[in-house]
Amino acid sequence: MANKILFLIITLFFSFNLISANENIPTPKIVDYDKIYKELKEADFDYIFGLDPYQSEDYTRYMYSPYPLFRSGVNLVFKSIVIPPGYYLLTPREKDGKVYILFKENGKIVSTIPIYKEELIQEGFWEEKLPNPKLSFTQKIGKKTMDFIGTKWGKKNQRTPIPKAYIEFDDRGNFWDMILYYDTKKYYLLFEKS
Repeated sequence: MANKILFLIITLFFSFNLISANENIPTPKIVDYDKIYKELKEADFDYIFGLDPYQSEDYTRYMYSPYPLFRSGVNLVFKSIVIPPGYYLLTPREKDGKVYILFKENGKIVSTIPIYKEELIQEGFWEEKLPNPKLSFTQKIGKKTMDFIGTKWGKKNQRTPIPKAYIEFDDRGNFWDMILYYDTKKYYLLFEKS
């Protein structure tokens, strides 16, 4: 009788653990990229002469170019816009309550692509993806000198460090899913495969 009770208790214990363990298993989110792509609209505006009106302000505020450089090896297609392979500076901009990513080449805006989702970056992301490299003695002196000149010496020279940036590019069947991590936010873009 004691063996049967012990067997029953062990069976209940393991079955309860299996039931509760299934609740903790993450289920993959199924994303309908076709629907997202159809709902996205092309930008209904253009910048005059292809110039970003805030670019000169950004270049005077930061120590270096604040825009991440992205190299594309394939044609990026968004509706009627085709971005050929090349090097582009990516700039997030908000216009009329919507966020767009500007693809710039030689200071001129080549394309304006809308995002389909915007999120905050989780804490510790930058330390994981972009660890600080170990600098040599001369590199440390150079960095400290530039930091001093750029942030503390003279009121006209005070500048803030550039925002951190990171780009992920994923294959999603018929689409390319691009995630731009910029400063404290991440922006999701979707391109059709050509």
